[in-house]
Amino acid sequence: MIRMKLVATVLACLLSPLACATTVTTDFTDMWWVPAESGWGANVIQQGDTLFVTLFVYAPGGQPVWYVAPATTFQGTVSGAQRFTGPLYTVVGPYFANSVFDPKNVTAREVGSVTFSAPQVASATLSYTVDGVSVSKNVERQTWRNDNLAGSYIGATLGVFSGCTTFNGVSETGAVYVVTQAGTSVAISETGTSYTCSYNGTLTQNGRMGSVAGTGTCSDLGTQSQDFAATEVQAGLDFVSMRMDFGHGSCRFSGRLGGMRRVAAS
Repeated sequence: MIRMKLVATVLACLLSPLACATTVTTDFTDMWWVPAESGWGANVIQQGDTLFVTLFVYAPGGQPVWYVAPATTFQGTVSGAQRFTGPLYTVVGPYFANSVFDPKNVTAREVGSVTFSAPQVASATLSYTVDGVSVSKNVERQTWRNDNLAGSYIGATLGVFSGCTTFNGVSETGAVYVVTQAGTSVAISETGTSYTCSYNGTLTQNGRMGSVAGTGTCSDLGTQSQDFAATEVQAGLDFVSMRMDFGHGSCRFSGRLGGMRRVAAS
């Protein structure tokens, strides 16, 4: 049966980063590094179309130094990569152990620029210039702990079917999700009004974002196993969300799955 059901605006806000103007791109907030070069890195915090980038690196003499780029703004998609660019500064100020921190003694000097260009969710090119010295590094999100996706959620699956024989077009479906997880093995049960789906796969964590690859079946799409892939997988105290793609052969569904965590019965 074709799954076409309207969902509440709050779910649209959860599932679409454009709907509520939280960000204009994938959220790149994370710690970024080069695994083979442990000891330096970049903090990236995104709000809307702007990144605040902090570089913690070393001066020519080996002493630690940091640079900030508080206005690294979205420039659009260039050669398939989401690109942000902004001025880079060095900052000096009062000793941290002073009894009172006086912000009037903080001075900033523009030393160059920084560009953060991300062709994928979990990898990017970080290029910056300091007083005429240029650096370019291929960085990735730093991971030190896997998310726990387990829980029961109520939400929606939103997306588009294409290449199918029975139905093509937009599908918006309210559903209940039960996610179980054992290590990196993840199982998702989706129950709508007139259908059920199950997805099973392996979680790969990349910083704040995860991905799940595996297989799935849906009762209204026949008994044949579908390949399943989820990216931008995130879970919090109150929610779970992910981009998803599944299908068999030319018949594909591409969209988002997400929901708010259900309150346990008392």
